[in-house]
Amino acid sequence: MRRISDPLTLAAKLQVVTREKAKAHMRVRHADEDDLIQDLIGAAFDFLHGPDGWLNGYCLLAEEFESFLPAIDTTAELPLRPVSDIDAIVVARLVNGTYEPAPAGTFVAATQDNFAVVARLAAPGAAPTTAAGPRSYRLGFSAGHVDPDAVPMPLKQSILLLVGHWYVNREVAAGTVPREIEYGLRSLAGRYRVSPNHS
Repeated sequence: MRRISDPLTLAAKLQVVTREKAKAHMRVRHADEDDLIQDLIGAAFDFLHGPDGWLNGYCLLAEEFESFLPAIDTTAELPLRPVSDIDAIVVARLVNGTYEPAPAGTFVAATQDNFAVVARLAAPGAAPTTAAGPRSYRLGFSAGHVDPDAVPMPLKQSILLLVGHWYVNREVAAGTVPREIEYGLRSLAGRYRVSPNHS
């Protein structure tokens, strides 16, 4: 799987949790460290977000991805969430070295609890190919919230928790989380964390 959209900017991340919100959370009234606080918000966002973040595949803001599969015999689940626009999911099969969109009526997409599933309607092998392997199918999709206001409040509070911790503990490398902060994250955001059994 890989990200195919442009990287999110710091300005976009600051729409989820603003500098003013973080300053109010930490009771900071001066402007001397505004740049530092913005950078900490960006670091906390990245710590949580996306396929490599602490949430294990929950995307805070929408990005475009592509994922590859060797086959789709019955169903295939997209690895990230939330996927809100199932009509934008594109299934393509490798044919003679080129990815071609699957014929209409071959697959249907649906969501359950923000997980997207692609189900095969036609019989396996209905779209012949001369190439087979781990990248026989390409799934193109968008995961994450289009509207920053739609990001769940517990996830925004998790960003504030991290920002406050890193602001006070400046000698601690950003990205490290002590046990009490980890406990706070699990309490706030654990239910959004993606795991193999969706818990």
